[in-house]
Amino acid sequence: MNNQKKKGGLFAGVISGIVMILAGTILLWWNEGNNVRNIRTTNEVEKNVVEIVSDSDPAQYAGQLVAVGGRFTTLDEQLSDELFQMSVHTPALRRVVEIYQWEEDSDTDDDGDTTYTYEKVWKEGLIDSSAFAQSASHQNPTSSPYDSETWYAEKVTLGSYRLSSQQIKQLGTDKSLAPDAEDVKIPDGCTTYGVYLTDAEDINKPEIGDFRISWKYNDWKELSLIATVSDNSFITYTSTSGKKVNYVTEGVHTAAEMIADMRAADKMMKWAMRLLGAMLVIFGYTALISPLTKVASFVPLLGNVINGALFVVMFLIGMTHSLLIIAIAWFRFRPVLGILLLAACAAMGVLAHLLMNKRRAAAA
Repeated sequence: MNNQKKKGGLFAGVISGIVMILAGTILLWWNEGNNVRNIRTTNEVEKNVVEIVSDSDPAQYAGQLVAVGGRFTTLDEQLSDELFQMSVHTPALRRVVEIYQWEEDSDTDDDGDTTYTYEKVWKEGLIDSSAFAQSASHQNPTSSPYDSETWYAEKVTLGSYRLSSQQIKQLGTDKSLAPDAEDVKIPDGCTTYGVYLTDAEDINKPEIGDFRISWKYNDWKELSLIATVSDNSFITYTSTSGKKVNYVTEGVHTAAEMIADMRAADKMMKWAMRLLGAMLVIFGYTALISPLTKVASFVPLLGNVINGALFVVMFLIGMTHSLLIIAIAWFRFRPVLGILLLAACAAMGVLAHLLMNKRRAAAA
């Protein structure tokens, strides 16, 4: 029975390796194409955007891509969560309902054996514990007495212009609104604690199934945006690359500053996706050789050395694979960069080949 389990575990490791390699390859390819489209879009926006003032005549800029900033006004008197009688003057109000519940985490070793751990956490939304490996001893509630919800003002103006509903929904809700015990409607069995309304007897020592509710709202005073003027409002700009731009940010900023922020966000995403894709590919190749590492671990003294060498080789192969995908993706759009990356791939491939030959010679 043990042998069957080990064989199944090793086989599962190989399958997971193939899945990770495929997933990493797809992610790397998509990311490079998406990055090219992002670069072209920001360049296009930089070329075509017109900076205007918020009290200008909308008819003068109809159909044009504009950058505008200033102090905005919420015409509605206030937004309210009528269920709890929480009100505030803001363009965006959010009720956040969190449930104290079990969260499962898993870790699979080289043999394919999986260990499950459980932690109690405050989480928005219900976690389905019926699929847990140890569901009998880690049961979560199946329903919530209240749901999270967000309310938006209908009329928000920026000088002569009115924000679209899409732009209003981009306004962040970062500011906490503490419930006033004298004004808020407190359900039976609940109490207020700081910024929370909760049914926990002690919010610092909650029990599974307890809930806590908090409220967040937007307290911006000024904003800036990049979008296309339509009547006295704005619509999304679609670039020739197919990317959509309807950018809203807090504070008053120039077009150049907003475009720089867009480029910084794109760059951060590009490198994050590159890292994630490369790690998936590298771990995938490492999982593929799990049978070899298992066998090598039984070799006295040299086992760790052999496994270390195998990992270095798989790391180089994984990096070569990742760079090759990036190079092919960029070769279509940036031939010079593509050629340089292909050269780097070739160099790493040669290095991996030399290391493998060296390892074979040492084993012989």
